[in-house]
Amino acid sequence: YDTLKKYGSRVVDGANAIQSVGDVISSGKDVADPSTSPIYALRPMGLLANGFLASENTGTTNELLLARWYVNEIYLRINDVRNASSKEEAMKSWVIAKKATNSYLALMNRVVTSKVGDKFALLPV
Repeated sequence: YDTLKKYGSRVVDGANAIQSVGDVISSGKDVADPSTSPIYALRPMGLLANGFLASENTGTTNELLLARWYVNEIYLRINDVRNASSKEEAMKSWVIAKKATNSYLALMNRVVTSKVGDKFALLPV
């Protein structure tokens, strides 16, 4: 519960920022750098996964490694959007970033029960 309370809203805001990248691409503006901008909430995503999927008894689980892989994939695809040579290429990378975000959120939703809080809404793809 504490982990969701601490990081849940930031993860939702980050997912919404990833969703809005499509509008930024369409407008021709620069996409924020995921290595310096906190708007994508990649660090809170990792911390939420640690809080949900790791414990002193189990340590690093396969699910935790998968969640970290999804967060890394989001980071890489947003960078691909920034470095794309065309809008079409940028949009392809953005769709992959959204799919990785949805996979991450679905993995976190497996742990969220009704007693803990609401499940995360997936992004439209």
